[in-house]
Amino acid sequence: MKRIGLFGGSFDPIHKAHVEIAMCAIEQLHLDEVQLIPTRHNPWKNQSCASAQDRIEMIRIAIQDYPSLTINTIEIEDGGEDKNYTIHTIEKLIHQHPDVQYYYIMGMDQANAFDQWKKAKRISQLVHLIAFQRGGYQPHLDIINKYHFQLLENQPVYASSSDVRNGHIEMLDSNVLRYISYHGLYLETMVSSRMKEKRWKHTCSVAKLAKKIAKANHLDSRQAYIAGIMHDVAKEMDKDMAQKIMEKHFSEYLAKPYPIWHQWLSRYVSEHEFLIDDAVVLKAIEDHTTASIGISPIGKCLYVADKLDPLRGYDSSKQIEICLHDIHQGFRNSLIDFYEFSKRRTERLMNVFMKFTIFMLRKGKNK
Repeated sequence: MKRIGLFGGSFDPIHKAHVEIAMCAIEQLHLDEVQLIPTRHNPWKNQSCASAQDRIEMIRIAIQDYPSLTINTIEIEDGGEDKNYTIHTIEKLIHQHPDVQYYYIMGMDQANAFDQWKKAKRISQLVHLIAFQRGGYQPHLDIINKYHFQLLENQPVYASSSDVRNGHIEMLDSNVLRYISYHGLYLETMVSSRMKEKRWKHTCSVAKLAKKIAKANHLDSRQAYIAGIMHDVAKEMDKDMAQKIMEKHFSEYLAKPYPIWHQWLSRYVSEHEFLIDDAVVLKAIEDHTTASIGISPIGKCLYVADKLDPLRGYDSSKQIEICLHDIHQGFRNSLIDFYEFSKRRTERLMNVFMKFTIFMLRKGKNK
């Protein structure tokens, strides 16, 4: 009789520990296969962050080098709006494959709460229940024994999809991270841990405005959004780390003022940590503060969105309307406005300096 493990979850997104646990189950339980079952509607969660198709594709990427791991889309294909319950999935699978022996795999947190599952006793009669160790959860032996759980001998798992969404990208397979970054999934929450709340709100606002401007100008709104989300990702980087990266990778810009270093540093983080390899996105990030002669249309969208962000506290609605109609004209206007602003600021600083100089000269004369 074929022995198949069933590993259900939102996989939003799938991370390294999911694959490690599945392979551990195959080895310790002598399974022929483990099927990962992404749920359509998890009864324990209100909603998923990524679409069903994106979650399936990320699973496919994560398990592509593991032939004994497969995807079962039975719950996704169900098509209903009701939440998925494990009992229904198991009954369908047994009806379809009565000659298979199933092993249902879950974390210790879920095993400890198994009493609350719909038709828990019936599930325990239909399949072998398997629990793996999760950090921070000791087994509730009354539940474990009542439903005849078998425990995997694994190192406690501390990783979680929510941790990944909150910025722990080291938990991801590199190819899954590339997929996430390319499609702009979870990036708003991923970057939030790298900046203060005010800058994070600005970042999200800029990304949404850049996307809106790009779409209105028939440009790639995905590229504009990703560039917007990543444009300030390194602005609060530790100064020593910033210095090292600039010296090694952007030495030609070391003489530039420190406040604009972040456009090169953010490009670096986007490329080397988030594995973004879209040259248009990376160049837009690099140009977002100072612009450049070779700035792309997407770069222009980010530049104006950053300067005209409504959260900056002044009415930029007219300038935004121009950008929505013609990004090139809007960009030219933003350059002129920034030049005039810089000129006025320089004049004010010079006036203050001259007044201070005169004051000091008079003070010295009166001594």
